[in-house]
Amino acid sequence: MATTLKQLSSFLPPREDSVEEARLYYRRACLAATEERYDVALIFCGKAVDLDARHLPTRLLVAQIYDYGLHDVSAAVTAYGKVITLAGYDSENPYCAAAREALDNLVSPKEIPVESSA
Repeated sequence: MATTLKQLSSFLPPREDSVEEARLYYRRACLAATEERYDVALIFCGKAVDLDARHLPTRLLVAQIYDYGLHDVSAAVTAYGKVITLAGYDSENPYCAAAREALDNLVSPKEIPVESSA
């Protein structure tokens, strides 16, 4: 019963106090990420997402932690894709645009410099 209620509550708009609490967790996650405490940052991000599943700054931070901090390409690609989806594929949305650019940089083939044998 509790699981069903939790799943159904995700369809309701977040309460104002939940949104503020999610922002607080996001700020804590940012601080932990700047201190390179990525595991702690991801815990704070998880708490923020539990409170506000559509909080794009948190979703983008998760993707960036996987990308730049943990170098987990697969998780980063998934997380960037989630940001793009939640933003409605709107390229005018700054979080969507940032996620698309990062995703393009992540999956585009890198040029390998060729050494001359002269």
